[in-house]
Amino acid sequence: MTRRFRAVIFLTLVLCGSAWGQQANSPAGNASLFSLTITPRFTIPLGRDTAVYEMGGGAELEADFRMPFLPILFLGGGLGYSFVPLQAVTSISLFDAGLVAGLRFDLLPSLSVRAFGSGGYFYASVNDGTRRGGANPVAAAGADISLAIGPALGVGLGAAYRNYFGLYNDLAVVLGMSYRFGAPPQQAAKPAQQPAPSQAKPQPLKSAPAAQPKGQGLFVKDLSLGNVFPVQHAFYDTHPIGTMVLRNTENSPMTDIKVSLIVRQFMDAPKDCATIAELKPGEEKSVDLFALFKNTIFDTKQSTKVPAEITMTYKFGGKQQTASKVETLRIYDRNAMTWDDTNKAAAFVMPKEPVVLMTSNQINAFVKAEMNRAIDRNLQTAMALHDGLRLLNIAYVSPPLTSYAAVSGDKTAVDSVKFPLETLQYRSGDCSDLAVLYCSLLESVQIETAFITIPGHIFMAFALSSSEADIRKTFTSWDEFIFQDGKVWVPVEVTERAGMFLKAWQEGAKEWRENLLNKQADFYPVRTAWKTYEPVNYPGVGSEPQLPDKAQVVKDFDQDKLNLISREISAKETELMAAVSKSASSPKSLNALGVLYARYDLAEKAAAQFQAAIKTSEYVPALVNLGNLCFRDARTDDSLAFYERAYKQAPHDPLVLLGLARANHDLQNYGSVKKEYDELRTLNPELANQFAYLRLQGEEATRAAEASQATGILVWEEEK
Repeated sequence: MTRRFRAVIFLTLVLCGSAWGQQANSPAGNASLFSLTITPRFTIPLGRDTAVYEMGGGAELEADFRMPFLPILFLGGGLGYSFVPLQAVTSISLFDAGLVAGLRFDLLPSLSVRAFGSGGYFYASVNDGTRRGGANPVAAAGADISLAIGPALGVGLGAAYRNYFGLYNDLAVVLGMSYRFGAPPQQAAKPAQQPAPSQAKPQPLKSAPAAQPKGQGLFVKDLSLGNVFPVQHAFYDTHPIGTMVLRNTENSPMTDIKVSLIVRQFMDAPKDCATIAELKPGEEKSVDLFALFKNTIFDTKQSTKVPAEITMTYKFGGKQQTASKVETLRIYDRNAMTWDDTNKAAAFVMPKEPVVLMTSNQINAFVKAEMNRAIDRNLQTAMALHDGLRLLNIAYVSPPLTSYAAVSGDKTAVDSVKFPLETLQYRSGDCSDLAVLYCSLLESVQIETAFITIPGHIFMAFALSSSEADIRKTFTSWDEFIFQDGKVWVPVEVTERAGMFLKAWQEGAKEWRENLLNKQADFYPVRTAWKTYEPVNYPGVGSEPQLPDKAQVVKDFDQDKLNLISREISAKETELMAAVSKSASSPKSLNALGVLYARYDLAEKAAAQFQAAIKTSEYVPALVNLGNLCFRDARTDDSLAFYERAYKQAPHDPLVLLGLARANHDLQNYGSVKKEYDELRTLNPELANQFAYLRLQGEEATRAAEASQATGILVWEEEK
């Protein structure tokens, strides 16, 4: 190794205390837009130049600026010096200046890669003083990688091809330690400036140290802030997000203590948390911390940390004092929740969301004319909505790592639940997403809903408008209903996406029965949960709903009705038809078969049986039931004729009197109504109270009938 080359190496090693690349040694989060660096390098001649030149060294001073609008792009300029030995007994010095541009990629906060190119002019000088050159062009292109090991220190490796036109070309290689000028120093944050102590020596709010000496003013300890979930933003107005303990460390009492909290990014004003009239010397009191967040909290799409400012005002030594404390508060994303309380899911149920309202009302309108008057209307609405969602191809998708089954067992695990609009837009969801969507659609048409949980799964149920007594008369499969809180509920397995409504109902009923037997089924009415967890006003992106094909909805809805009626009457129909045959078509057996058909709105079949029953005699139950069929079809005069025929045979029959009173009321024959209704109240007060609107007249009677839902009720008469 020549003496000159050893000198080059020594010079380069000295320069290794300089910087490596723009910002490469600082985490991305701390990087500034501008940086000034010094880069050491070894030079290796290339091609034919190896016959003339030897390895050399040098350094470059570079200033870079990262574009604010596109941080991966940087522009800059540089000054360089290279010492290049010749194989002859001399060397040359190269001085260059130019502009640089390139791309920088931060692979990790402390690891970055650059690709760059540069161009400019150089000046060459033979170091024996014999010759000096003029300005000639120089160009270079290369790449480097650097790893930060401290605020300013780093290590790196890089290479660049350089062409000094008309003189020399080489490969410049950098390997070694680096130092970045202007790196942000790591130092402890300065405490906020506090007001000068008064004669009474008030002190700022402090976190509790191990020891609590006297004379430290109003002292805070055991400060704890929980995590905040945007979907529960209204909940925190009356339920604490944290707690702390206040202690008077002075020898005199403190009075009129007021505590408030504000998260400036998500609150319009501080929330008053507590008022303490007096805190005696040495006394401690616990304080709950509350927050009233505004709707902008739903802009949080990723979990984030924000400052929560706690302010205290109090009187001490006759003077008003103020102290404050800033603590970090974590705000989760808007879809986040934990399953420590299933009632929280009710906050995601949004019956007033415009797309939800339009979807439910449009599908309901599709089937309005197809509704069966004898089947509970809530049940039929749920059928139509289930069919509509299936035809929209709303799919059940359960991510293995974040499914309800995976996270519900851990009460602290954070789950992500879709809002109903999101599930409609994405056309998919897991069991919790689909349960929320079903509840939202049904609640939007005023049908009460509930969540049902069993181990590892959640589904839903909805309430019928019919009473338990009516359901037990109409349906044979009572174990497929839930009788709870004075209501009749229908469980629905929301993940059943391929089959018709009856299949989803039967699967939900099976899951409820089996888990209830093992005491593993829980029931959460949504409207009860709303008292604690209000439904949110999520500002979703407004759009027209995508609706299923109307004709297909009607077709599937009719099939659902047929499936239900066939299931309920098939066995009973066979039994009653056998009774008709065995009794030689007795009026009683014919009437019983007609009542079965009438209860499922099979009007033509029912009328045929009732007519056959009165063919040979004025059979009162069949006459009453024929009057009911006419009354339901608004053929009031015909219904009155049948009721009057029955009255001649049985003037004290309660159902005859009820039929007469209802027909005469529709015809505004109020004198007859009073006579018939008064006798009905004497014979059967309970039945009379069910139709109490008959005591009223005009609009008042109409409103009362609608309020009691008595208008659509028909009482079919059977011989006991």
